[in-house]
Amino acid sequence: MTGLLDRIKASTPEESERRRFGLWALVALVVLLPLWWIWGAGAMAAILRPLAAVVAGLFGLPGQISVNAQGGWIIATGLTQVGGGDFALTVSGGELRRFLLSFPFFAALMIAPPRSARLWLSALIGVLALSVLFVVSVAVFTWGSLAPMLNPALAASSAGATLVTSEPLNPLLAQVAVIGRYVTFTIAPLFAALVLWGCLNPQGRQALLGDFSGSDADASR
Repeated sequence: MTGLLDRIKASTPEESERRRFGLWALVALVVLLPLWWIWGAGAMAAILRPLAAVVAGLFGLPGQISVNAQGGWIIATGLTQVGGGDFALTVSGGELRRFLLSFPFFAALMIAPPRSARLWLSALIGVLALSVLFVVSVAVFTWGSLAPMLNPALAASSAGATLVTSEPLNPLLAQVAVIGRYVTFTIAPLFAALVLWGCLNPQGRQALLGDFSGSDADASR
């Protein structure tokens, strides 16, 4: 038992600080994530919907977003289906929640010590940055979903693609849109939360990762 405790015990103050950070971040995430998924994400999506409509307009879309009965968004595209009728893209409530996962992850990182010297200011900056990321991600996701419908080659390889009447999208732009859809839906939320935390909390970043600049300077001597 004594040997096991010795192995669990941190051997250096830096290791102890990293373990403390990890424990705080894990506990905060376990508490925040279900609360955010059930209640917080829907409220944030409702708050950001007008801004998302404006950004959609900047990305060449009509800028009209309505809400369906399930809490998802219906995004006007300005395109007409082959069989007639306007085509609108539906983004489900679950997809919106995935876009918003950056918020609880960022909060968990900010809660874990050592915290930023200006915690509330850093938190505000982070929330604003993640809000911008969310509305841009929705616009990119929309175009990434439309790309297979607007590019004959992609449409042929996309099962069940809904074809619309429009000028074909440039193949390179279509590929960029498809890749952007994947990145915004999978990588961007968590990566953005980590990068934002590292920029806004240099003390925490140094405690977790160490002072690489100092290590490099020592190694060069």
